[in-house]
Amino acid sequence: MPVNDLGEEASDSTRGPPIHQRVTEFYPGASANYGRGYTFMDTFDADPFSSECQHNLFYPFSSKTEWQFASWLSNSGLSMAAIDEILSLDIIKSRPLSFRTARALCRLIEMLPSGPRWKFRSVETESPTKRGLQVFYRDAIECPQHLVHSPSNNGQIEFVPKKIYSAADRMQRVYTEWLTGDRAWELQDALPDGTTLLGVVLSSDKTHITQVGNRQAHPLLISLANISADIHAKGSTKSYLLLALLPVPKFIHLNKHLCGVLADRLLHQVISIVVRPLKQATESGRMMSDPLGNLKYSSKTRRQLIMAERKMHAANLSSYFQACRKQQLNGVSFPFWLNWALAEPSSFITPEPLHQFFKMFWDHDRKWCSRMLGADELDFRFSLLQMCSGYRHFPDGIMTLKQTSMRLHREVQRYIVGVVAGSIPQEALSAIRALTDFRYRSQAPRLTDADITKLTANLQEFHDSKTALMEASARGLLDHWQIPKLEMMFAIAPSISSMGALVQWSAVVTEHAHIDVIKNPARSGNNQNFDAQICRYLDRQEKCQLFMQATTMRDLKLCGDSDDGDASDGEEDPPKSRGITDYFRRARALIAGKFPTAPHPYRTFASSTTAFHLSSKSTVTNMTVDDAAEMYGLSDFKPAIADYLRDHNHNLTHTIGGRRQAAPGCQLPFHRIQIWCKMRIQLYSSYDSEVLLPSQALHASPPTAKWPFGHYDSVIISSDGNKDWPRYGLHGHNVVQLCLIFRPISDSQFLLSNIFFAYVQRFTIASVDPHSGMHILKRALRSTGERVGDIIPLFQIRAPVHLIPRFGQKANSQFNSRSSNELSSSFWLNKYWTKELFHCCSVSVEFPIA
Repeated sequence: MPVNDLGEEASDSTRGPPIHQRVTEFYPGASANYGRGYTFMDTFDADPFSSECQHNLFYPFSSKTEWQFASWLSNSGLSMAAIDEILSLDIIKSRPLSFRTARALCRLIEMLPSGPRWKFRSVETESPTKRGLQVFYRDAIECPQHLVHSPSNNGQIEFVPKKIYSAADRMQRVYTEWLTGDRAWELQDALPDGTTLLGVVLSSDKTHITQVGNRQAHPLLISLANISADIHAKGSTKSYLLLALLPVPKFIHLNKHLCGVLADRLLHQVISIVVRPLKQATESGRMMSDPLGNLKYSSKTRRQLIMAERKMHAANLSSYFQACRKQQLNGVSFPFWLNWALAEPSSFITPEPLHQFFKMFWDHDRKWCSRMLGADELDFRFSLLQMCSGYRHFPDGIMTLKQTSMRLHREVQRYIVGVVAGSIPQEALSAIRALTDFRYRSQAPRLTDADITKLTANLQEFHDSKTALMEASARGLLDHWQIPKLEMMFAIAPSISSMGALVQWSAVVTEHAHIDVIKNPARSGNNQNFDAQICRYLDRQEKCQLFMQATTMRDLKLCGDSDDGDASDGEEDPPKSRGITDYFRRARALIAGKFPTAPHPYRTFASSTTAFHLSSKSTVTNMTVDDAAEMYGLSDFKPAIADYLRDHNHNLTHTIGGRRQAAPGCQLPFHRIQIWCKMRIQLYSSYDSEVLLPSQALHASPPTAKWPFGHYDSVIISSDGNKDWPRYGLHGHNVVQLCLIFRPISDSQFLLSNIFFAYVQRFTIASVDPHSGMHILKRALRSTGERVGDIIPLFQIRAPVHLIPRFGQKANSQFNSRSSNELSSSFWLNKYWTKELFHCCSVSVEFPIA
């Protein structure tokens, strides 16, 4: 039976009780249509040069080819001098171009249809500054309208608040995006019938634009909470626009503390100027067009702000500042949200995972563990962790790392619980684990009322157990728990039910957007007048982007849709955003015969839950079974194959274990095999079956000089055909070590030569440790002391996992990162390796494995 046929059968045997159908209740009477407005293409056709485009679609450029070249030059990040140098090349000068210099190119781009236009105004300050201040900004109404019309957001914007329930009994709410929270429903209640509610997202934080001179920019970004969270999470969709460049003042004042108060005061003053149109829209509403051109009566509400400064102010600055300090306030008396209808800071300033979770972990949890375990021991244990492809390794530990990023903080957090488990006081471990559970649960993209109850219980468990941290001297010389980020965690559960899933408000995307809207434009200039040059650069870039989208849409309309289904034959499927290759799609294309020259059996195939990809050329193309057993050190490899061939009976799920029946010298229907030392597997998200995850590389390499014990990764495999991953967690599954990937070679028509197999060694899932919350695994051994190994079809693998050796009170000094797993017999199943694994393993913890 061909492997692809087996994969199809696997996908038809989805198991277990039916999944409850979600019920969605939409707000009645919201977001009515009021006639015809305008669309993205209408704005393109309203351009003063639209009549010229009827004869030449790419006007003011002479042709499509010239436009593509001009667009590439404009978006290449090259300086004006570098572009002039390219245009001066003889091969370029021989082409009939409409421009010969970078300045001429810029003049042509200025003629293209524009997005929201830039403005600027001088800013008056109450105290003198080293230089005059200006604010560059755009209309705060035009920017959201631009986002609504953007083709990148087509079909990704919703306007109606809704309540999602996990089942028809409507007992459990489901919270995902902003419109599913209680706050959107309450705001819609406050608006007239038929009004469309738009949630405005503002993000502001300073960023450095030069390595020398400490020059900073203070961008204010804007987006819409109505846009899908998946689109928001992708920087390539440009769902955040630069609304304003706020001034970065340097006040001339003898009191340095007052300079900070003045800066905060100025910040709110300038933001108030920029957002004034939004305040007016909230009061009186605005007619705006949706992506389809329907006219809607819109009211905007302030949704979120991520800011470095959130402070207060008053008139007599010096005396007022002293009074505010006694109350732990900072004195901004006229915050930007003043007189903004429906704007409530306790609601719109939402918790932010990037800084509140990862930064707190690095500043506190890490140090607590270091004090209890010892910095040298903690570093040594991190250095012992087996390297995993795509994940950070810490050969020198974590305590001496410098200039760390939030990404690195998150990487360390993956391992901290397993590294210290069994070595610090149990109650202290419970506190660390409870706080980690809280963070992981809070970052889920979809939460129910039950999930909110669980994360609330996690936070309470931490506070109940934190005394043990103090007793273990984890806090050092401090004898209190006055940690602002810890206190703010009490606001997370209410925020989720009010504003939707917390992960959608992460600053990861907005901080990455600083590269596109601040750093890259600044580097393309001449290091003078940064703000003005950034605005000009972005204006030209947006014009090119809009022109590209409009001409592409119009060109497709003029040419008509192509029915040539063979145009892409032989080409690889285009990758998803951020370079994620869809191996599920590729497997379907192979089965459909779109790649007739692909080698058989296909190297890419899929089961019901997992896609597999092997390289076209095997690592070892032809080797005898006996030689393979010797190379990998697997004395029972041949008997294991014989037992599998005797017992499999074409069953899709092969059970590992049992007494070895075949003798070492048994006969097989084949004698040679192909071997792969590496493969990739891919899954869909356990939270959302439509979200494709990046593929993960898995190793099954024999002993070498670099890896004297071999390089073997661990995976979860299915052992019960009625319980599939990830719905059932570890129920009906085993954890195994992937030791060898192979395919039989046979001259005869051996049926199983079209299937890829793996030799795996099983772990016994002993129990769940109540303090670490992780499963304890032990190597399964036969009565002879040999590891329990067996053969399985490769498609029986479900997901990659990560194991951490149980180090005990002190890690073995003879271990290293390439031997620790092979020399250990007991492990922690590290559920914190990924959020997906945490979610799936939590099912197994709540419903213990029999």
